[in-house]
Amino acid sequence: MPEMRIEHATFERLQRHARPLIDSVDMVVNRALDALEGGKVRRPKKSTQPVDHDVEPDRLPDLTHTKLLTARLAGGEVAKPNWNRLLHLALVMAMRDMRDVDELRRWCPANMVAGQKMDDGYHYLPEADISVQGLSANEACGALTVTARGLGIAVDIVFLWRAKEGAAYPGKRGRLKITPR
Repeated sequence: MPEMRIEHATFERLQRHARPLIDSVDMVVNRALDALEGGKVRRPKKSTQPVDHDVEPDRLPDLTHTKLLTARLAGGEVAKPNWNRLLHLALVMAMRDMRDVDELRRWCPANMVAGQKMDDGYHYLPEADISVQGLSANEACGALTVTARGLGIAVDIVFLWRAKEGAAYPGKRGRLKITPR
């Protein structure tokens, strides 16, 4: 893959057209190229990976030993997804609307505090000025489901149960899809 260097001012311009924590630089550049090429917008490809299990958000299976293959959140493809990263993105979106961590805490089961906390497994989300404690795959997915439904955003995740002892469906692929009501 070729590496490119751009001026800081150009990078700042790109950031103004990106959805924070969702769009990669490549995605923003592609949108700009689509506009230059006459408005022919390239739609992200739908996952063509075979799926063995469609997962119901209300009856989540054990997600221990899963690896996320593709993830879309609120219409945007998430680069290098994992369960906690998706939850963090959803919490940042929620805080844009709420601006009150206490309100968010009432309906999202993740441990979180206002401001920066970097010990005890907490990760700081500067875009929301909150810190969230890391969760297991099962807990993060459950909290993501609640948060996505509360925000009314779509989620589409394809994942793989690793071929490990303790995995619910070793070597199988699952799909979790949440559609806004």
